[in-house]
Amino acid sequence: MRRALLACAAALVASACTPPAPTLDERLAAGRAALDAGDTPRAISELEAAVAINPTQAEAQVLLGQAYYRAGRVEEARARLRAGLNQDPNNAPAQYLLGDISVEDGDIGGAVLAYGAAVAMDPASRGEHPQIDQVVEQAVKAGREAVEAGQFPRAIELLDAALKLAPENKEARFALGNAHFSAGDLDAARASYEAVLNIDPSYAPALTNLGVVAYQTGDLDRAVSQFTKALEVDPQDAETHYLLGAAYLNQNKREEARAEFEQALELKSNLAEALIGLGNVYLLDKDYDQAVATLQRAIELLPEAPEAFFALGKAYAAMGRCADAVPVFERFLTLNPAQPFADEAHRILQTCN
Repeated sequence: MRRALLACAAALVASACTPPAPTLDERLAAGRAALDAGDTPRAISELEAAVAINPTQAEAQVLLGQAYYRAGRVEEARARLRAGLNQDPNNAPAQYLLGDISVEDGDIGGAVLAYGAAVAMDPASRGEHPQIDQVVEQAVKAGREAVEAGQFPRAIELLDAALKLAPENKEARFALGNAHFSAGDLDAARASYEAVLNIDPSYAPALTNLGVVAYQTGDLDRAVSQFTKALEVDPQDAETHYLLGAAYLNQNKREEARAEFEQALELKSNLAEALIGLGNVYLLDKDYDQAVATLQRAIELLPEAPEAFFALGKAYAAMGRCADAVPVFERFLTLNPAQPFADEAHRILQTCN
């Protein structure tokens, strides 16, 4: 009996001497200290224990992510950083590190989005990540490529993110305007091009594209004004001369249109669109031989252009050459049966037949 009492007393003494388990705050403090001292294994041990105590503690998740990253355990680091951001979306260190990881993975989209969020929360720490400027350049390039590939939402996402990091980057703003234009959002495109001109009033491509937006919305006077301003900056731009000619032609200013189309062709002799425009001027002036020769040359350069076939068919029909007009109109309708001039083509075909 006495021996049992002694054993019980010993057990009570041992229990009283056992130190209490470390608290969450103590684990966090020990983990931070280990990270600062470069003791990554100890940091991981302490921070894993902290997360086990409270998995919803954002700081514990982020610090553990940083420790895993130092240990080369990148996927585990990414998972912890994202868990921390789910609990605290305003954790800038987590976003900065996710940006670094994305750069290492070659994920420019992920990098620019993460860095954009991080800099918005903590701009003072941007200098610790010098690769951000290069990431912006790569994001702009990727945004342009996405536009060319028809991936307009992706392009807009990339370019918007790049502009959060470099709001004065006129190339990024111009590319964003092109993305919006290609997606059919002319108002957003106009706003982007105007923002480019706020940065650089003499940026000719933005002036030209503002003219294109005006042309598309039927504001021909504004289109002419913008194209003219662009040519004052860059008078050697053949495409802008062509666009100005097209605007003049829609205003029924044939001589001005002819001069611009001819200037475009002097600068770029194989510009098929300018040949089509000039062919239409000849057609309206009833100079059918010149119209036929010019439009045939345009078709050689751009064999899938329905506008060229329509104008050529009209020239042949006006000359009474129905045998030539019929296959040309048939080709026109094959290329684009929904063209606004399809009804007129059908009428001429019925007359010829």
